[in-house]
Amino acid sequence: MKRLSLFLIAVVFTLFFVGGCSSKNNQKVDVYEMDSFSDIKKDSLTSFTDSEIVNDFVKAFNNAVKMPGIVNMAEPEYKVEFGEESYFLWINEDSGTIMNLNDTHTIYTLSKSSAKTINELLN
Repeated sequence: MKRLSLFLIAVVFTLFFVGGCSSKNNQKVDVYEMDSFSDIKKDSLTSFTDSEIVNDFVKAFNNAVKMPGIVNMAEPEYKVEFGEESYFLWINEDSGTIMNLNDTHTIYTLSKSSAKTINELLN
């Protein structure tokens, strides 16, 4: 019984530790305007630290739908960074597309409501 208790305590401690670390990664979203895939516009950084806004970005990006096939995209409008993740973003009031910088052959589409929310935050 003692072993089970110690095991459960260790599991709970680990979950709290891992959960605490991952939540720190999503306390800020940095958005840069882009000139091209490799060039950020000078002095274009906008940082969002409000937890509701950060959650809007996280929710929108996590719920984006993967599109099939390999893509060839126009120059990105924005680069978005939160946690250890970085994405290119193409956005307007009706639609949004993201591309993870670790996988530039795949795009994901944002829901219409997420695109509207993110577009309003950026404009």
